[in-house]
Amino acid sequence: MTYSQEEINAHYQRIEQEDKRREAEQILANAGIPLRNREAIVSENPKWNKIEERLNARLGSGFIVAIVGPRGTGKTQLGCGLCRSAAQAGRKCLYASAMGFFLDIKESFNDKTSEKEVIERYVKPAVLVLDETQERGQTPWEDRLLTHLIDRRYGAKKDTLLLSNQTEAEFLLSIGESIASRLRETGGIAVADWESFRKR
Repeated sequence: MTYSQEEINAHYQRIEQEDKRREAEQILANAGIPLRNREAIVSENPKWNKIEERLNARLGSGFIVAIVGPRGTGKTQLGCGLCRSAAQAGRKCLYASAMGFFLDIKESFNDKTSEKEVIERYVKPAVLVLDETQERGQTPWEDRLLTHLIDRRYGAKKDTLLLSNQTEAEFLLSIGESIASRLRETGGIAVADWESFRKR
């Protein structure tokens, strides 16, 4: 049987698409996304959709963006959606909480893994979503580590999304001027100021 060039091209395109799909699934499987947030959702909230579009449009630009606002407004889901978009583009991504980052650092004190290796694990992905940034002791040690992480990612032009349940003013005060300055330069702050989805 003889195949036309168009049929051969279509066959290889299907193979390529399947390879990309499997790669995206593998990236997401290793991204640390919570089970509850693994499924994509479709929102009817225009403000929510606008933030999602803004994030996807800037993917790969080396942005640092924060989404702040009350609990239940879908900030985590927006972050996990960004990870899905990154994975579909073949970009490695990581979802973690700020507390998880600090616990990983502390665990390295009693482990063979060094503090530097832990930080590199958070610097390496093309996209990092750091959730619950308000859940920190705001000690000088934590502040320095967070600033160091963000500065490393900023220098490497890696996309970083920070999520917080604080108001914009509270967030800027807690995050420090060094990170706030990089936010203003590369992405800014989006405010999730709509009603909680959990009330429905």
